[in-house]
Amino acid sequence: MANYHAMDIELAAQEMLRASGAVALPVDLNRILLTYNVELRHARLEDNVSGVLVAKQHETYLIVNESHHINRQRFTIAHELGHFQLHHHGEERLFIDTEMRIYQRVGQPGDATYMSPSSTTTPQEEREANMFAAALLMPAPLIQHAALQHNLWDEFDVASLARTFAVSEQAMSIRLQQLKVVESAISA
Repeated sequence: MANYHAMDIELAAQEMLRASGAVALPVDLNRILLTYNVELRHARLEDNVSGVLVAKQHETYLIVNESHHINRQRFTIAHELGHFQLHHHGEERLFIDTEMRIYQRVGQPGDATYMSPSSTTTPQEEREANMFAAALLMPAPLIQHAALQHNLWDEFDVASLARTFAVSEQAMSIRLQQLKVVESAISA
């Protein structure tokens, strides 16, 4: 398992956007799914399960929890695409036809869920998939450009920016801090 640096994750997300032509806002996840031949399905899952990526040979299915808010669904789809892009690596060739690689987003990366023998991902893979999701939905160049047009110390402008990118205000705030567009209130 390779550990990715933040810049590698940013570049991988930008490449996915470029390859699919999904460069308008909000990012067109359906276009990305179509480009990468990933079939999206909505299903009622347990509340603590946001989504699942199932990859078997040349078939890939992404299942998202239909009971979650649309912004959370978008982040989950982007998160699972992160597993697809960063962690999948065509691993189907390593598996017998009846086996599948499943990435399941359950709970928090630090939870014991990821430490159990049945876990299919590691806390590191979950952090990387979250970073990928943020980079995919809120591309750094577009965030930096938008930041020039908004007063990011105004919560209404952050909310407006979140709506433009179709993400939650919390996701937008975290991304703005990651990109050092705004400083964390903790460091102030």
